Amino acid sequence: MRNPVVSAVTAASFVASQLAVPAFAQTSYPYPPPTGSAGYEQGWAGTIRCESYGNRQQRCNVRTDNRVELVRVIGGRCSRGRDWGFDADGIWGIGRLRAEFRYGYAGGTYPGNDFAGTLRCESRGNRYEQCAVPTNGRVELIRKLGGKCNAGRQWGYGADYIWVTSGCRAEFGYGYANLTPLPGPEPEKKGPSTGLIIGGIVVAGGLLALLASQKKKKADGTEEATTPHPAKGPATLSANLSGLPSGSRPSVQNCMNDAARQIGATGGTKLSYDKLVSLEQGNGGWRIRAAMTATYPDGSKPVEMYCRATPSEIIQLDFS
Repeated sequence: MRNPVVSAVTAASFVASQLAVPAFAQTSYPYPPPTGSAGYEQGWAGTIRCESYGNRQQRCNVRTDNRVELVRVIGGRCSRGRDWGFDADGIWGIGRLRAEFRYGYAGGTYPGNDFAGTLRCESRGNRYEQCAVPTNGRVELIRKLGGKCNAGRQWGYGADYIWVTSGCRAEFGYGYANLTPLPGPEPEKKGPSTGLIIGGIVVAGGLLALLASQKKKKADGTEEATTPHPAKGPATLSANLSGLPSGSRPSVQNCMNDAARQIGATGGTKLSYDKLVSLEQGNGGWRIRAAMTATYPDGSKPVEMYCRATPSEIIQLDFS
């Protein structure tokens, strides 16, 4: 493995290129593992029910170890690669897919070390650091060395680098060792743990992809991607949480405040909470999915926020 190149970078130098990528990688690594792989008959880590509503893409976060199998169709169309797929960190579905999947390996151990290599990447002095390495669209945190290291918050990755910030120091596994992807969608340049530092704010990959997907007509009638709006301070937040359970409000307010900072960092001026989609308690915090409206200089955009948080910490925040 070549020596990593570690360099601090500013958001301004690569904002435009990052806005052009989707939020989630839709890869085909490897399915199933190659014939003869040691431990292929190893049991499954667990099962999960994943459902997509309203023709939107739904992501169910779970460590798959790149091994997923459809167990039971509950509703909708469920063709692998078209209606559902997976990567190292989750299963995705689109349309009206409703199904139960099994995933991973019993004991959480993949049969053999299938990473192309490992890399130590560290944020010193709470600074953003970028470690150059070809990830092949797959990165997993192997060992935390210091600080908080939540995927998408304090670390993430692109096609040719891993980034860390806010004091995260960790060892990561990346890529695939001697495994060839099956025919299917090409790996995207960004993985599910993407994020971007803009004005000191970690902006979710889903929000970047949402903005990148907005098109406008050119004079010749063709479409072009919109340019990013200048970063601002936190967007003005409009959210009445009185209808939520009182115990959930501090965590949800934390989510809303961070969402407003992200909308502001991408040039938005206002964020409105429209309706609750789901709310669950677990692991000392709350998981909320809410329909919201973000206002930008070129108009309003409906967004759906998914957040896991405690009153003092954002564990995960993304948009679709």
